[in-house]
Amino acid sequence: MASNQNLRDLQWLLQSIQTESLNLKNISFHLSQPTPCCHQETHDSIHINISSETHFQFSNILSLLSSSSKTRFLIQNLEFYQVEWDLEEVKNLEILLNDSSNVKRIEFKKNKLNFECMDRLAKILEKNVVIKEIFLSESRIGSYGAALIASALKTNTCLEDLQIWEDSIGSKGAEEISKMIEANSTLKLLTIFDSSSITATPLISAVLARNRSMEVHIWSEERGKDTSSKVVEFAPESSTLRIYRLTPSGACRVACALGWNTTVRSLDLTGVRLKSQWAREFRWVLEQNRSLKEVNLSRTCLKNKGVVYVAAGLFKNRSLEILNLDDNRFNGVGVEHLLCPLTRFSTLQIQANVTLKSITFGGKRSKIGRDGLIAVLQMLSSNQTVTRLGIYEDQSLKPQDIVRIFKSLEKNASLKCLSLQGCRGVDGDPLLKTIMETLQVNPWIEEIDIARTPLQISGKAEEIYLKLGQNAKSEPEVEVDLLKDMPMTVPKSCRIFLCGQEYAGKFNHD
Repeated sequence: MASNQNLRDLQWLLQSIQTESLNLKNISFHLSQPTPCCHQETHDSIHINISSETHFQFSNILSLLSSSSKTRFLIQNLEFYQVEWDLEEVKNLEILLNDSSNVKRIEFKKNKLNFECMDRLAKILEKNVVIKEIFLSESRIGSYGAALIASALKTNTCLEDLQIWEDSIGSKGAEEISKMIEANSTLKLLTIFDSSSITATPLISAVLARNRSMEVHIWSEERGKDTSSKVVEFAPESSTLRIYRLTPSGACRVACALGWNTTVRSLDLTGVRLKSQWAREFRWVLEQNRSLKEVNLSRTCLKNKGVVYVAAGLFKNRSLEILNLDDNRFNGVGVEHLLCPLTRFSTLQIQANVTLKSITFGGKRSKIGRDGLIAVLQMLSSNQTVTRLGIYEDQSLKPQDIVRIFKSLEKNASLKCLSLQGCRGVDGDPLLKTIMETLQVNPWIEEIDIARTPLQISGKAEEIYLKLGQNAKSEPEVEVDLLKDMPMTVPKSCRIFLCGQEYAGKFNHD
């Protein structure tokens, strides 16, 4: 202890608080430690270790801090580790917080709070107008603790950051916090780590339904594994909602909340198992929502029935620009319905959807087949708005089918990018010849992506890339000074002005 000047005993701390010789902004209490001591890391930060034998000193320190006119106004962060609270200690904390005007953050880690202490702490939060962040970790607050905090925050207008880590608040606790979100408009960050992913559904649904610009991160343990992973995240800065894991009923509830939402621009459900019931709810989202710009439904196990619902929503949608449906399980019938709102079937017909700019589908489990091919050809020959089409990993289309696709592009003036990644039918010299002929007559195509196809693997794709100018290095243009190298000219005549009474006038001199 003598070798470390920053390591002191508790008696020194008590005297320093009484004499107001410390300028403390950050204080962390560590209880149930082997030896009682204080470790001052910086001039304004201190760790206070309190053993089980000296537990009574914890309450004394809280009382001294609240009575010190200097210290209580300097404190900004309070951290409590392994504290087993009693009601008297919570009351001392309440006095300290009521008398302090700068405490912005409080952290409770591995604490024990019975019902009376939790209720008292909730009442502190309800009245406090200074604290910005509350962090609860492994404190076993349960659903009753979550409900008390939620009730307090319904009227709190100051707290901006609420984090509850590794506490099983359960579905009941999550529902209570969701009710708080409906009433509280000041909370900016919500982070939940729970043992069950079911807590994510009511929380994110409330955020979406009330159009809260609140950053949300929810983690849970994976079933049958010791690892944890993220369930849902919403970033209001980028207006992106990313869903990693939800139950089918939970996904339907989230879809319902998106109907009149105005905060989400990008929705990503990649890898989430969806059913036709979800697609039926999402149809109404597409018809009602006016904010969604991008939707990613890759690898969501959607079949024909689900895609039909999505296609029905596209008929009335007026905002969506990007839709990704690759690596699903629908076949040519689904493709036919999907492309119908983007297709004109006569010269007098008006295209139903004119806002969607990019669409992708296909996959190893999808069989586009003859019905799907006809739908693609009809869309490409009549659509006037889609700029990007992606057909990924298709195993059903033959080289002659791909030839027909490129032939239909000869009269298409809107498509700029065609992606056929991994398609087995992209093969053969006749197809290469057709692609080159199409590029010769269609100047609007800027990119053709044939990665992982037989044509690319054989090395014949370079000719296409050169034609498109994708691999050509553009040389910087040399600035030309138009006046620099011009030949000097000698004037052969001039005009002279003579001013004055006698020589007023002008004449030409050769």
